[in-house]
Amino acid sequence: MSPDELATASADASELLTFPCGQCGADLQFKAGTNAMTCPYCGHVESIAADQRPIVEYDLKSGLAAMRRAPARALATEGKAIQCGGCGAVAVVTTAASRCAFCDAPSVVEIDSAEEVFLPESLLPFGLDERAARELFAKWVAGRWFAPSDLVKRARTEKIDGVYLPYWTYDSQTTTRYTGLRGKHYWDTESYTDSNGKRQTRRVRKTRWYPAAGVVQVPFDDVLICASGSLPPTLTEALEPWDLQELRSYAPQFLSGFIAERYGVSLEQGFARAEERMEPLIRSAIRADIGGDTQQILSVRISHAHTTFKHLLLPAWISSYRYHDKVFRALVNARTGEVVGERPWSWVKITLTVLAVVAVIVTVVLLSRYG
Repeated sequence: MSPDELATASADASELLTFPCGQCGADLQFKAGTNAMTCPYCGHVESIAADQRPIVEYDLKSGLAAMRRAPARALATEGKAIQCGGCGAVAVVTTAASRCAFCDAPSVVEIDSAEEVFLPESLLPFGLDERAARELFAKWVAGRWFAPSDLVKRARTEKIDGVYLPYWTYDSQTTTRYTGLRGKHYWDTESYTDSNGKRQTRRVRKTRWYPAAGVVQVPFDDVLICASGSLPPTLTEALEPWDLQELRSYAPQFLSGFIAERYGVSLEQGFARAEERMEPLIRSAIRADIGGDTQQILSVRISHAHTTFKHLLLPAWISSYRYHDKVFRALVNARTGEVVGERPWSWVKITLTVLAVVAVIVTVVLLSRYG
């Protein structure tokens, strides 16, 4: 894409359109689990036209120049960029925002940044609506042992936000040269003196080591890295897997009524994290190539070829709630219904349980001794 074409694409993306209802003129919103927008006032439904554009994967080195850029607010129709004064999250919303979806802080302000960011070119639309997500969240909370008694009740009333999380995916053909050791087990007989002073024999397993070296090739497709700057990887990785085979070409209609977070992890930082996720699989391939009964890996030199990436949005429902002045977050995969999160503990319940267990043990000991 030439610089002139890139400028034109950015200008087009920045031109924010509206989607008025064909019946009453109000703003339409995307309806989760469908391929349509609905009017929250009169119920009118309008289908989202299928976009036949192919989903492009860009070369990691040269793709940055070809990707479309625009201000973050261009992500959504009537989009406004906001920033949290608590956690610093930057997101795009289509409605008024008075609190942060990621940390529940009330200090959210609209920002007017002209900084251009990479625009996503594909996404997975919301498959679960708010009601279904709230029920799954409440069920998850009810299943937490030693949770405070009032937490389930609060889970049914806490605010839950539909958020499109930013992701990078990476493809790569890896070639790895390694050196190591191949271990072969064998059995030997040795003598020893037992506790009574008698000489005994026993079979002992030992290992002979042999040098090993070689090359393994491991291809990777769609290594998924969450680019959120507001959520820990432990939470976002637990939401996997995603049905990436159902990706749709990006269209602003899908974001109507939802929040879209701007990526906080750069393309380069994302690839470094992707390499960390690739390494265990590469090491597994090396161990299989070394063979034997056990292996030691001494050196590894990994090279990447045909490395590509794409930027996309994936949907989640997020509940950020405060309990005793501490923030806890739970996420619902808006495609599969998987629920992950942080939770408070009831130390009263834990203490009572420990005391009850101790009482049972003491009772059993007393009965066995004096019964």
